[in-house]
Amino acid sequence: MKSQLYDHILKLVPSFENEIDKVLRYFEEQTFSKNSVVIDEGDLVNRFYFVIKGCLHIYFKDHDGYQNTIHFAIEDWWVTEYNAFLGTNPSNFGIATLEETEVLMITKENFEKLLLDYPFMGIYFNKVHMRAYGASLQKQKTYPMTTKKDFHAYFCKTYPDLVKRFPDDVFASYIGIATDELKVFNENFRS
Repeated sequence: MKSQLYDHILKLVPSFENEIDKVLRYFEEQTFSKNSVVIDEGDLVNRFYFVIKGCLHIYFKDHDGYQNTIHFAIEDWWVTEYNAFLGTNPSNFGIATLEETEVLMITKENFEKLLLDYPFMGIYFNKVHMRAYGASLQKQKTYPMTTKKDFHAYFCKTYPDLVKRFPDDVFASYIGIATDELKVFNENFRS
């Protein structure tokens, strides 16, 4: 499991190859079954996850208790409830698995030790988060400038293998439509 994180770090900060093995000691392997809640809204968050295998979604519940998906995490992506992890406030979002999921987990305490002991990991995480922020900005640009039907088509064309991994209700909530409407979009997209 740890070899996948090793490769990911090496890809982003190759000049520190000799130190990466030491970094991996800060992480623990964890497995979650499908539909497990990893972080619930209101939890205090002390863990940060690197996805080895599987798919998770980040969501919030509206006033009716309906889950609204805002983000996904798949292989080689990092996920936590960032504001809660960095501070002391409870989580505003939930994170749950959509498939059986394997992760490498680091606690907040070990994360802080890691950054102090191996400052090059700050460069690594900066690159990880700059990429993620760039993708988030692209979504923020694309989403309001297109119809929901066009956003669905864009997402299906851009990430066809990923879309197959989402349950209809989760994908519909990500787009901001009802599952019945998603079925119509899917039929029109395939024809």
